[in-house]
Amino acid sequence: MAKYKVAVLGGGAIFSRHLAALQAYPEDYQFIGLFDPRASVIDKWRSQLPELKYYSSEEEVYQDSEVNCIVILTPSNLHYVQAKKALESSKSIIVEKPVSFDANQVLELESLAARYNVDAFCVLQVRINPSIAIAKRIMVEELLGDIRGVGLIQRWQRPLDYFSGWRGKYSSCGGVLFEFGIHYLDIMQQLLGTPKVLAANSFYTKFQGTDVSDTTYALFDFGSFGGTMEVSLAAEPRNIELSLTIMGSEGYLKLGGRSLDQIVACEFLDPERLARYKRICSEVLGVTIDNQVTIGACPHHPELYKQIIHNPDLFAIKNTHDVIQLVSEINALDKRSF
Repeated sequence: MAKYKVAVLGGGAIFSRHLAALQAYPEDYQFIGLFDPRASVIDKWRSQLPELKYYSSEEEVYQDSEVNCIVILTPSNLHYVQAKKALESSKSIIVEKPVSFDANQVLELESLAARYNVDAFCVLQVRINPSIAIAKRIMVEELLGDIRGVGLIQRWQRPLDYFSGWRGKYSSCGGVLFEFGIHYLDIMQQLLGTPKVLAANSFYTKFQGTDVSDTTYALFDFGSFGGTMEVSLAAEPRNIELSLTIMGSEGYLKLGGRSLDQIVACEFLDPERLARYKRICSEVLGVTIDNQVTIGACPHHPELYKQIIHNPDLFAIKNTHDVIQLVSEINALDKRSF
């Protein structure tokens, strides 16, 4: 029997990715039913998936005794309230990012999951990029020596109509960092720890018809070194760059690609460290790679659902607390983000 018998809240744009994941592992996930308040969405999926239950209200989902797991794919500002209701109904949860805009609410959800003896997961799929596994090994083995600085750059393009509907309101989407930057701030934090936020500022250069800024800058203090962040959706006519660069006394590492899924460059002062780096790559990937080689695109949701079964701690809801706290601190210093 499947471990998780799943109902989904929200049949919008991201639903198809979760559907593919649920269908990929029928031995672990049984898809029971779907709720969306929009009749047009339900009609669409009813014609394609007639075997599902289609609930007439959100409360029916929480009350369904056949369901033991609820996947939450609704607008971001609803995640916390719906996750709390699901946990209090003794259902496990899989929640699209962000779980909440408030790190204290993440701790509350973690406590509820423990109280009701259910599981709670958050979707932060960039964590399972092979490039991230290699970067973690580089940091653990201190191949870069003493860290001297870090820079995160995300210069992406999104069409003018992207920030419309619920995404066009700061109160609904949480801003550009909760909507986009959270994945890469999460990786930065996993590799380097939690910084203090010294300064932050945002600008409305493109999406001027909304209250959501399109570009945010921040300055970090990691204790013995500093860092910078630039997250922007104002690039034209296409994405320009996504990169995380870590500089050390013995070399540097630059991650890039579509989702930090590439090691763009990794260089060292001495050959011995380079040899150790190549050994790490071989152990993680099973093959040796050179710089500027893609080592695996960001795993999509089927891989994430697989990892929830086999490596559940990686996506445990408690492990999203720190990045939500960091984004909240940046937004708190950035008076223009509200």
